[in-house]
Amino acid sequence: MSKILLDVNLLSRHGKYLKILLIAVLYTFVFSTITRAESIKGEIVTIISANSAGGMMTRYARMIAPYIKKHSGAADVRIKIMTGGGGIRGTNFLWFEEPDGKTIAFTSIPSLILAQLSGSEAVQFDATDLTYLGRAATEPRVLTVGATSSILNINDARTLDRPFIFPSQGTDEDFYSMAVLADVLDMEIKIINGYDGNSDTALAVIKGDGDGHITGWSASEAIIEAGDERPILTLSQERYRLYPNIPTALEVVEGDSRQAVQAIVNMLDMRRGFFGPPNLDPIATEELRMAISAALNDPELIEQSKLAGLPLLPSDGKAEQQKIGQITEASQIIVPILEAALHAIL
Repeated sequence: MSKILLDVNLLSRHGKYLKILLIAVLYTFVFSTITRAESIKGEIVTIISANSAGGMMTRYARMIAPYIKKHSGAADVRIKIMTGGGGIRGTNFLWFEEPDGKTIAFTSIPSLILAQLSGSEAVQFDATDLTYLGRAATEPRVLTVGATSSILNINDARTLDRPFIFPSQGTDEDFYSMAVLADVLDMEIKIINGYDGNSDTALAVIKGDGDGHITGWSASEAIIEAGDERPILTLSQERYRLYPNIPTALEVVEGDSRQAVQAIVNMLDMRRGFFGPPNLDPIATEELRMAISAALNDPELIEQSKLAGLPLLPSDGKAEQQKIGQITEASQIIVPILEAALHAIL
């Protein structure tokens, strides 16, 4: 809180007016601790979770929803599960919703960008025209293999005498990230779709039905610590602090290949975000951004996120909106790779 300095003599001469001013300032400070989004005050707000009901993304949405209600003044904030296509189905639904602020969505932003860049026929939206309301969290992704696998490191994965089997839940960011990695590392891969979320792909890897999968570190740590999986590569700017011996993808490639990996790493930084339909009313946009920002910085939610193992790393909606154009332009180098990956599974 900014310091307020008052001249004592001035206060004595104009005490009446300054008292009124001071009361007004204090009133504003106290009541601004809970941001009210007047356009949805008293209304029911629906958050579309475009991922599996038991997955990490939906767990985040359910945890945050009550705090958006608290800071927006909405009568209720409800979660609507719309699983399918790595977030595409739910986002397609949102695309055609009324831009009144009463229906927003929460999913992996990189999945949406990558699906569009790949030319996926399932995409009915334009990710550059969505209204971004704030990022809840981001984290580096990790490529893990089963603990009983003969693959001990990324070099082993590159030199298999057969395709690397990759179980996938759909055309999400992990699918496309693996496609780019396989291309730049000259790996032959076999992608098997149809799995339901990270827990399902993890089970496939542990059982040996797949060689490896990509998830967030928070979703993988418990499995790794239990001795069921082994990390071999992280997709991030720097090595993950808890596993400093695991190299980043940027370390094992160079030249144009490094630029392709860098584009993926930049996209992954947007990760778990809230967004609305195109042409969302400017006032509603600002109000929702303020309410979501207040929710994500609420001390109670921060404490709850720690207890639940769902770390928060917020970024405001304006900042996320600016990233879209930059990422789309920089990622053009990977478009042919993405298109080839999508064509391979159709």
